[in-house]
Amino acid sequence: MQLACLGDGQGFKNGRHAAVFVGVTPKQHSSGGKVVMIGIDKHGGDKYLRSILYQGALSVISRLPVEAKTDKQQWLINLVRRVGIKRACVALINKTVRTAWALLNYRTEYNSQTV
Repeated sequence: MQLACLGDGQGFKNGRHAAVFVGVTPKQHSSGGKVVMIGIDKHGGDKYLRSILYQGALSVISRLPVEAKTDKQQWLINLVRRVGIKRACVALINKTVRTAWALLNYRTEYNSQTV
C-alpha cells in the first residue's frame, strides 16, 4: 500500500474514514427504513491504489483452496459464495485498508497469517 496515501494514519478518525478516502466503501441510498447499498464510487479516492488493491484481492480470491485452512479463508470462501467474486474483492480491499490504517495509526507490526 502506498504509504504516502494514508500517511501515518493520524489524518483519519478511524479505519472507515481511510477506506472512504481510498474509495472502497459502498454508497448507501436509504429512505424510510429501507437500506439500499449501491456500490463503490469509482470517481472518488485514489484510482491507482484502488486498482492495485483490486488486482491483489482478485489474485487472493482466485487462489483460494477448496477447503479452508484458516478462519480468514473460510470467511472469504463463504463471502464469495454469498455475494460473488467482485463484491468479495471490494470487501477484502475494505478489510485490507482498515487493517493498514490500524497498523499505521497504532504503530504496530503486522502478524503475518496467510489468507
